[in-house]
Amino acid sequence: MHHSFARVRRRTDGRSGDLVDGRAPGHGPRCRRLISIGVAASTALRAFIASGLAAALWCMDGALAQESYPSKPVKIVVGMPAGTFTDLSARLIGDSLRAELRESFIVENRPGAATNIATASVARASNDGYTLLLSTNSNAMNVSLFKDLPFDLVRDLQPVAMIASSAFILAAAPSLPVSNLKELIAYAKAHPDALNFASTGSGTANHLAVEMLASQAGIKITSVFYKGSAEGITDVLAGRTHAMFAPASTALPHIEGGKLKALAVTGNRRTALAPNIPTMGEAGLPGYEVAMWNGLSAPAGTPPDIVNRLAAAATKAVASEEMGSKIKANGGDPIVMGPKEFADYIQKDILRWSDAIQAAGIKPQ
Repeated sequence: MHHSFARVRRRTDGRSGDLVDGRAPGHGPRCRRLISIGVAASTALRAFIASGLAAALWCMDGALAQESYPSKPVKIVVGMPAGTFTDLSARLIGDSLRAELRESFIVENRPGAATNIATASVARASNDGYTLLLSTNSNAMNVSLFKDLPFDLVRDLQPVAMIASSAFILAAAPSLPVSNLKELIAYAKAHPDALNFASTGSGTANHLAVEMLASQAGIKITSVFYKGSAEGITDVLAGRTHAMFAPASTALPHIEGGKLKALAVTGNRRTALAPNIPTMGEAGLPGYEVAMWNGLSAPAGTPPDIVNRLAAAATKAVASEEMGSKIKANGGDPIVMGPKEFADYIQKDILRWSDAIQAAGIKPQ
């Protein structure tokens, strides 16, 4: 009998323990491919689970960070010098936010370039909620006054909350034969080229307030420029100029003393400092508004939870009797306005100032 064990191949039905072509079952080419696919799928699944876990942890981390905001001091950048209405508003809101959110809010004054230096620094800052801007009406004006700003006011900043607003008072010399806004407009139409207003320089808020009045009322007014409000109001008192859009703090003492006539306030509501003086709209010029407002803004992309947390704390503070009385003592009116309403207001103010600047023939620098 001839035996050749090396060539023995038992072909069976592949049941457990049998050989198929000399190999154990489950080790054929087909099975090896299936095993490879299974290993690859298992690896991919583990990677997917790991990445999902990492993403979940990252999201939880971000949520916890926002929930604990603020966890370190917050900086409020102000584009005006210390002691101004804007600076005082920043310090008032900073104190209130510190009390409400249990963290320091530090005011940093960076004046210069008509607030553009401060604004640019915040527009470039990290959008983590730890650098804020005390934004003002100057920001809205500068959109049309400057042609090469290093930031886009609407795109690069997120409005958080308005804080306060201060209106001008349209104050007239006693010698001017008018007692209200309608009579002033009638006088200007009857005496073309005769009316002149004091203001604090080309492109300033009270100069543009004159241009808005002239444009909307269809009259002509000559602006006479002065170094400041005090110098301008002195010439109105002396009768050398007819009128001025003056800060309430400058005009009210003379109005109360009977030395100047108050024709209207430029805000869209009466000021608490002089509630008996009508708005320009009430006095006969609907839609007229000039306000020196200020509020908080953050870099664009600041997480909504942080924006809303700041806005809730700020609006609560502004609505309080304590802060409201402090704002009034500084010559302003408290304004409660959240992110959406504040953003809409800024957009409208940009257009308002743009129209006035074009009417004045001022070219962007």
